[in-house]
Amino acid sequence: MSPSATGVVDHYFSSLSARDWAGLGVVLAEGVVRVGPFGDRLDGRAAYLDFLRGTVPPDYGNDVRRVVAAPDGRAAFATVTEHLRYPEQELHLEEAYAFEVGTD
Repeated sequence: MSPSATGVVDHYFSSLSARDWAGLGVVLAEGVVRVGPFGDRLDGRAAYLDFLRGTVPPDYGNDVRRVVAAPDGRAAFATVTEHLRYPEQELHLEEAYAFEVGTD
């Protein structure tokens, strides 16, 4: 994997776990598109960060299981176990993420 793709994916997940929205915004393109597991779609950095602020619980964590990237480093895929702890329940979800990695 290229250092660029590795750095983007690592930064994304470490910022997400820390609920560091400003840090997460650094690696998100202004025109980022988030497509959720039910086909739900969010367009734009601000909308995506607002969504995460409202849904990621304070006691969130993730275990990145595997990251692979295209040979040119322009795309990366990660398998992750997300740990979400809400007052009424605790969830451990197996997730797959796909990233398009830009040159900037």
